[in-house]
Amino acid sequence: MSQLFREAIGASQAQYDVLLTHLSLIRDLVRLGHHAESFDELCAEAARAVVSDLGYERVAVIVTRDGGDLAVAGSFSQAERFGAAPGPVPSVLLTLARDVVAERSLLRWGGEGVGVRRPLPPQIEGSLIGFPLVVGGEHVGAVMCVHVLTVVWDLTSQRALELVGEIVSQVLTLAQVRLSMTAIQRGLEVELGSSRTRLTRQDHTLREQSERIAGLATSLIASNQAKKTFLALMSHELRTPLSVILGFGSILRDGLVGELNGQQAEYMDRIQTNARHLHQLVEDMLFFVDAETAAIKPAWSDVALAELVEEVATAVPQRAEADAPELVVAIAPAAAVVRSDAVLLRRVLFHVLGNAFKFTPRGRVTVEAECLPGDAGVALRVTDTGVGIAPDQSRRIFELFRQGDDTHTRKHDGVGLGLNLVRVCLGLLHGRLHIGPGPTGGTRVEIRLPRVAESTQAEPASDDRETGRPAHAARG
Repeated sequence: MSQLFREAIGASQAQYDVLLTHLSLIRDLVRLGHHAESFDELCAEAARAVVSDLGYERVAVIVTRDGGDLAVAGSFSQAERFGAAPGPVPSVLLTLARDVVAERSLLRWGGEGVGVRRPLPPQIEGSLIGFPLVVGGEHVGAVMCVHVLTVVWDLTSQRALELVGEIVSQVLTLAQVRLSMTAIQRGLEVELGSSRTRLTRQDHTLREQSERIAGLATSLIASNQAKKTFLALMSHELRTPLSVILGFGSILRDGLVGELNGQQAEYMDRIQTNARHLHQLVEDMLFFVDAETAAIKPAWSDVALAELVEEVATAVPQRAEADAPELVVAIAPAAAVVRSDAVLLRRVLFHVLGNAFKFTPRGRVTVEAECLPGDAGVALRVTDTGVGIAPDQSRRIFELFRQGDDTHTRKHDGVGLGLNLVRVCLGLLHGRLHIGPGPTGGTRVEIRLPRVAESTQAEPASDDRETGRPAHAARG
């Protein structure tokens, strides 16, 4: 019994040592991701770290760029570790790397122990292992590790190396995002510097300068796949300081640390208004990122429409203006309560009502709700007497970061998230969206919600293009 106990302790200690070694490598890889100056440098340093920490004879990081053939982005060997000149990477590793990319999983050649092993090529002695590289969600290559000895594999070693492969992929992905954003920043700095130089030499008009800046901003938004990651990271980082600004601003405005004079109170009101506007933009960006990663699940409950409409209307900034249009609410008794997610439905109404007030300089905004025939659900209609939607703009208003009027001379602010977020929310609520002209001009937005939303299948919200109805104005 004591012999078995000693063997068990020895096996546990060996597994602990394996995990400790691989955790040390993971720590080194994370540090590299924060400091590498280029993607190739990161690949080379990653190969060096795997050789140094895990004792492989040679490690080669093999990737493809822009859809081209696989090529060695970085390699390192024990001989180089002890001062020898870098040697060529065996061509057979490139061939085997293609198998790893095709299989999209860890593969082993030679060795002993658990798992499936492929025959070792004659050009390689000892054993070989390769695990895939996934950068930005795409399989772009493999890390090939050569051992001069025949390795005896156990589950602990294999799972530890699979974890290393995942960490390497994540480090490369985050580093590529960082390097891409740095390159964009440098490019913009160079471009803006060139623009300033040209402006000092020539008599550019204000219109030309505005169009140049708008073009650079558009290029920045659409230039790289790192957009979603960047939005998520920055939105989380902005949330905390904005909350602090709003909190301490309220304390100052309420006079809890001393009375304010008239001008100071006016300035604090402006600070609070703009901070709340910025906070809403940050919340919208966070919601958009969470919705695209399927992190949002509706919390179904009974929602009183009249109370929700009044709550949302109070929060719409334009309603507080002196010449704001009149709000008329008409909720049929049968449609007074709907089964939905209050938070998601509030976001839908906030953007739809916000658009109605924004694009209606004067007149009336009407909110109606009634039951659809045949127990098909509830129709919630928001009708305004504003400028309407032009036919050639009915498609683009649903695109991310787009408004009906994207020119620099547009009269209304906004980043173009609103209607895109409305469609995302309605997709989660199994609802549908129709936009068309109002009965006497302006715009009518009809939101259809199912009677029993939990039991229905999710389908994307639609707009008035399905009905073929005309529309006639610009909206964001």
